[in-house]
Amino acid sequence: MVPEDRKKEILELLEQHGYLTVEEIAKTLYVSLPTIRRDLKAMDAEGIIKRQHGGASHINADRKEFPFDLRNRTCMAEKKIIGRLATGLLEGSDHIFIDTGSSCYAMAEELDQDTELTVLTNCIPTLQILSQKNRITVECPCGRYDPLHRSICGEEAAHFIDSRYANFYFGSATGLSEENGVNTLTAMDVAVKRAMRKNAEKTVLLMDHSKMNKRYYYNAFDLKDVDIIISDRPLPANLAKRCKEYGIKIITP
Repeated sequence: MVPEDRKKEILELLEQHGYLTVEEIAKTLYVSLPTIRRDLKAMDAEGIIKRQHGGASHINADRKEFPFDLRNRTCMAEKKIIGRLATGLLEGSDHIFIDTGSSCYAMAEELDQDTELTVLTNCIPTLQILSQKNRITVECPCGRYDPLHRSICGEEAAHFIDSRYANFYFGSATGLSEENGVNTLTAMDVAVKRAMRKNAEKTVLLMDHSKMNKRYYYNAFDLKDVDIIISDRPLPANLAKRCKEYGIKIITP
């Protein structure tokens, strides 16, 4: 089992049990004690879990931002579905913005090898995926590097985006709610999200069901500013009603 897969398994165990000893985790995963201790030390440093009393405890996911590589390994099947649906909006020769969401990364993976596009993204893993496709031209803004999200962020990046225009902005966030719209736990990429939305003809949210009716500290932009929402399940009734009022198109499998 590779380290990132093991971290995901550890996180799921701690989410289920709250607290486990090193011995309990090692026994469950059939991994040596030193290996588990190294994993827990790394996860604690990343702020994913809390090491304590010979073991580790889960940190409430409603109050933490997880690294891109770990987020990219959760709800993988759902994000693949969302990514595939998103590619259906493209007609070729489009100019699009893609932000740091893991569902956006899934969309990049689903793009056909010969799709002709110009893409501006501030997500380094997405940029790397797209640069391998024959007919996609990729741009990346300059600005501050955020290692947690593996992205370029900040006002300088937003200023770069202001000089571009896209047919679509494909974005995501930590949560979506009636009260706080498209929202996130961190202010790091808010400026970029706002710039992408402002400079795109249509804003498309790629969000799996786990993010619905979640409200976090920072508002990126309001629900009424969204044109299309793509998800793996029908939206909760309250959000579906609000989307209908705002004329937002909802796409699900």
